[in-house]
Amino acid sequence: MSKKEKWNKLYDCSGFLYGTEPLAFLKEQWTRLRKGKVLDLAMGEGRNAVFLAERGLQVVGFDVSDVAIEKAKKLAYEKNVQIETKVADLDLYLFPLLGFDSIILSYFKPPSRYYNEIVRALAQGGTVLIENYTTDQLTRESVAGFENQDYFYPNELLKNLKDLQILYYNEGEVNGKWIVQCIAKKPTDKDAIKYGFAKGDGDENKGRFKSAEDLFKKK
Repeated sequence: MSKKEKWNKLYDCSGFLYGTEPLAFLKEQWTRLRKGKVLDLAMGEGRNAVFLAERGLQVVGFDVSDVAIEKAKKLAYEKNVQIETKVADLDLYLFPLLGFDSIILSYFKPPSRYYNEIVRALAQGGTVLIENYTTDQLTRESVAGFENQDYFYPNELLKNLKDLQILYYNEGEVNGKWIVQCIAKKPTDKDAIKYGFAKGDGDENKGRFKSAEDLFKKK
């Protein structure tokens, strides 16, 4: 069974498999994210994407399951917000350079080799928020739809995010589940601020910074 078939089967149920409320961690910490354009990787049924869109962020959500994507669109419609959605397999997805202010990974563990791409896709000063199960959860109770490789080993996430500044980190039991939670920030290069490709602290309301594509635009 392919990944798409597996997740379509899980999401093909009445109602929302994981509910419509966002992660408690995201709800508590979303103000620490870099405001602007947000990518929700493995968005699922859209509960986190819609939550951020309600708060004025421009949200792009990808998922391998077209069933989940349709549910996300329905939730966005019901909440009267707009999100951009796309059925996509991360194995085939090319991240845009400096394309997102923030990236969300909720109960989705990409292959280790993709963390460099995720960092590359973050704007200067961009943030990433991650929550997922750890192997401590696996030793107690497995989770439907999760394979052994979908759980984080102790400190594995820290190793994968070694090029980022860790703003928040927690690894342990939360509400009876064994998880890892993290918020990290891409360091801002001073030259990037000087030439308009990044914002300094407190500059969030000065308009959009330049994208990498601006380097190649004709004057």
